[in-house]
Amino acid sequence: AALIAQNSRDTYRQAFDTWVQAHANLERDAGTEGSALLPRIDRAAAAAASFQNARAAYAKATSQSAGQRRQILQNPVARVSSSVAPAEIGALITAELQLDNRTITRFADDKDRGIQQFRQSLERERDTLAALNSSIQAREKSALAASAAADALDQARIKAADAFRDQTSQTGQDAAALDKEAAAWTGYYDKLTRAVQAASAPPPPPPPPVTTSVTTSVTTPAPPKSASIAPVPLARYVGGWTYPMSNGQFHGLQPEFVDLVVHEENGHADGTLYARFKLPPGNTADPVIRFDFQGDFGPTLNQRFPMSASDGTQGTIELIPGPAFNLLEVNFQTAPKPNKIATGNFILVKK
Repeated sequence: AALIAQNSRDTYRQAFDTWVQAHANLERDAGTEGSALLPRIDRAAAAAASFQNARAAYAKATSQSAGQRRQILQNPVARVSSSVAPAEIGALITAELQLDNRTITRFADDKDRGIQQFRQSLERERDTLAALNSSIQAREKSALAASAAADALDQARIKAADAFRDQTSQTGQDAAALDKEAAAWTGYYDKLTRAVQAASAPPPPPPPPVTTSVTTSVTTPAPPKSASIAPVPLARYVGGWTYPMSNGQFHGLQPEFVDLVVHEENGHADGTLYARFKLPPGNTADPVIRFDFQGDFGPTLNQRFPMSASDGTQGTIELIPGPAFNLLEVNFQTAPKPNKIATGNFILVKK
């Protein structure tokens, strides 16, 4: 109950309302507002992540609560023995009653005072034995009724435990679906950001005028700039990269999700870093970062590029090939700003 109270439906429903408000009309305004829409996209992405986290926390709390209830219901119902007294005691009481009745009848007409007192004592014993016999019979009826009630309760307990087992299994499947949905929304906002940036980019400069050269000497064309730049293939840097859902490696703040895209053309890099971090309790900083970076690849293993955010924040990003072909270490640093994440280091996996 405490788990569900801390992660109630109202918590993630409020987060959902906040997300809906932040997301409203983003696609419609993308055609008119241009790059001014980017802060709104960041807020919507952060609200979507907050909603997904709240809903996942509620699903986890519900699953844990169902598991605890099922564990409690697995304990069998305590039972009361339907046999209050051994059969020998019942037979002994019956025999004693019969003996008392015969003896009382035998001395019924005897006028001797001592015999009369003895008969009265036997009558009291007979009454006591009859009361005891009636009490035993009533107690046995109550015990039988209690046993029948325990049987019914045990069947209901087993049925309820099975229901909580099914609920635990279903919430586990729901949690996996929520993880996929969260990743899909992250990719959606990243694509929306790229579309806005592409639409807002200035048109490329016109090509230089063609001039006629009178030189007839034959020159060997220079090899492509990207042919021999870095000491490792540029594929070790280029492409889509993401933070693994489990067993991720990081230093500093732990990423919640990371999406890095690096393009290359003629030795020139152009990329986007989008991430959300898990903040320690009490930290009120913005957990979301989004930077664009570009520059030329250099002849070193570690590639360093300047990067900038839509709010004017400047910094650098360093791409370091990992020990495997599909691993890339990312290290970024920006100028410190209030309530902003300034540094990060983590290892990504190629998509």
